[in-house]
Amino acid sequence: MYREIAVNDFMPLLLKHLKFCASILDVGCGTGTLLEQYEADVVLGLDVHRPYLLQRKYTAPHIIPVHANAMHIDRLFLPKTFSAVTLIDSLEHFSKPEGLDLLQKAEMLSNNRVAVFTPRGFFPQEGTDHFGLNGEYYQKHNSGWEPEELVALGYEVTVLKGYHHAENPAFRKAFGEEHEPVDALLACKTV
Repeated sequence: MYREIAVNDFMPLLLKHLKFCASILDVGCGTGTLLEQYEADVVLGLDVHRPYLLQRKYTAPHIIPVHANAMHIDRLFLPKTFSAVTLIDSLEHFSKPEGLDLLQKAEMLSNNRVAVFTPRGFFPQEGTDHFGLNGEYYQKHNSGWEPEELVALGYEVTVLKGYHHAENPAFRKAFGEEHEPVDALLACKTV
């Protein structure tokens, strides 16, 4: 079971789920534009594309950049290391089997929450790096996710109706100017 709502900003919903998390591992953080909004004492922003970390948007000393492949997080950190693990606009960059494996690893590393934000269904994207830092290869979408899949994995899912729309350049490139908006998913699991 999942709920559907219409909002323009998912961050208040996400922050509510992360309210009492002292440490957060953000997987696929890109330039980290959202990380300073997390209220945790320690935040690790992990990304495979080093230029994103070198051009990071955060300056707070409690946010630590980590250059690594997300598929190796289980080798980098011990089980139950973080209060929460987040995958914000990153799960869709992995194939479905890789994504399922990554979710298991995230659940192993968290002692409280795993949170995922991703488009609903397949949102085609390739040949684009929104940061302009030559990360096109890493920005390609390789999977699409439906709420039922994440519910079956034990996640509480909120469908954000019409979240992606023609005001977004990636949306226009993928779907065209006239396409109806595409939903997004915010999925959270207590582990």
